[in-house]
Amino acid sequence: MQPVKCSMPQRRRVLPSDATSAWAARRFLEEASCPEHMATVLEDAQLLVSELVGNAVRHGLPPIEVAVECVGEKCLEVRVRDTSFATPAVRRAGVEAEDGRGLQLIDLLSSEWGTKTDSFGKTVWFHLDV
Repeated sequence: MQPVKCSMPQRRRVLPSDATSAWAARRFLEEASCPEHMATVLEDAQLLVSELVGNAVRHGLPPIEVAVECVGEKCLEVRVRDTSFATPAVRRAGVEAEDGRGLQLIDLLSSEWGTKTDSFGKTVWFHLDV
């Protein structure tokens, strides 16, 4: 298979800090991402960004921003930023728990993920290999 050549610049959008934000982030990824990369990873990217945005709405502080860009030929990077400095931690949810599995999904489906803090808050990011 030929490597995907992409020079898509970073794209970003500020999201509402309410129940519509996950939908808005999924739609943004569908509209903003390069067709070459997203053809293989769109559904995973939308699932994972929904989890991060949901966490930002529940545990972070507005404004919430989502960004996407192609990194080289083999990787899509998605970032969610908010102005809280609290870093997320993977929880081990019980069998009957209704939440607490978002970061487990990110850990399972992404090639790597992490958190970066700066003087304005934190960014949680993930990579999906294509």
